Amino acid sequence: MQANDPVQRFLARLPPEVAGSFTPRQLAAIHLHFGMRHHVEHAINWRRRFLKFYFVVLAGREHRGAA
Repeated sequence: MQANDPVQRFLARLPPEVAGSFTPRQLAAIHLHFGMRHHVEHAINWRRRFLKFYFVVLAGREHRGAA
């Protein structure tokens, strides 16, 4: 297991019978989810704080397939 692989860290925290039960398609979706956390760039990425609130506006081209 690579120390910097978030998917492997996630799977290691699950009970072995659960971690081993994912299908290849489910594992691909999990990899996509964790990968999107760090690699998505948006055409518009506007973040502002106001008092105790924060506002985020993100916009960009859809790269995911249809659900």
